[in-house]
Amino acid sequence: MSESDEKVALGLDIAHHVHEIQTQGYSVVPNFLDAEEIAKIRYAFNTEVPITEMRAIGTESGKTWRAHNLIAKTRAVDHVYLDPRLRAIVEGVIGKYTQINITTLFNTLPGETKQLLHQDDGLWPIPRPHPSFLCNALIAFDDFRIDNGATHIVPYSHTWHDCNVDQDVDSIQVEMPSGSMLLWEGGMWHAGGANKSTDERMGLFISHQVSYLRPQEIQLLSVPQDVVREMPRKLKRLLGYHPFGIGVDGRDPLDVLDDEIVVNPDAHLADYWRAKL
Repeated sequence: MSESDEKVALGLDIAHHVHEIQTQGYSVVPNFLDAEEIAKIRYAFNTEVPITEMRAIGTESGKTWRAHNLIAKTRAVDHVYLDPRLRAIVEGVIGKYTQINITTLFNTLPGETKQLLHQDDGLWPIPRPHPSFLCNALIAFDDFRIDNGATHIVPYSHTWHDCNVDQDVDSIQVEMPSGSMLLWEGGMWHAGGANKSTDERMGLFISHQVSYLRPQEIQLLSVPQDVVREMPRKLKRLLGYHPFGIGVDGRDPLDVLDDEIVVNPDAHLADYWRAKL
């Protein structure tokens, strides 16, 4: 699909958002999900999905609830992972061969403190500078405001080569209405803000990486195979069932997922091949 056709088909200037992420480190897509979609996912988060407290990245209050390994817990978000607008932006930033790194629904409660500024791509020991290999998306279910902890970002910091940053460095908070999506390059310094309001702040976080890196959530294990078999083919690929290299004894992992045959049916003992010489 050409760039001009892509714009028409998706109703979004993909090239604009890709350029913003590559240059300033982030971009905001307004009205990415409508109110009805937000309400359905919110209901699933509150009624279907087991959650945990988060005490990490500088917060000790326990006033953020998170549901990791989301793909194993609910089908309410599958259409979002596959949204062609999201896929086009992510592939524009990190390339064609991508997979899901993390999926998280979170709820930041009143009284939560500010996270430490951090880089999401810092977990992989790859020297800087390096090509972009992580692209993250954060979709607001509630309005993200200054007082309820809108995400702090440090624009252009994805171009810095230092692995440490002064926590007092100037940052901005990205205010955006419900349904908007913030995307950023994995090297950009950012942090969840302090919720000083009386309101909860819910959102959906989807991290994407190039497919040759090991994901933080081990999707091939964390999502049961009987659940994966019922998923669309594209979503299976995004979980890491890629046909690259040798695959499974020379076969596409999706074929092995279906028939559970891990030894290639065309493989025989040496005597068979000697007889054919």
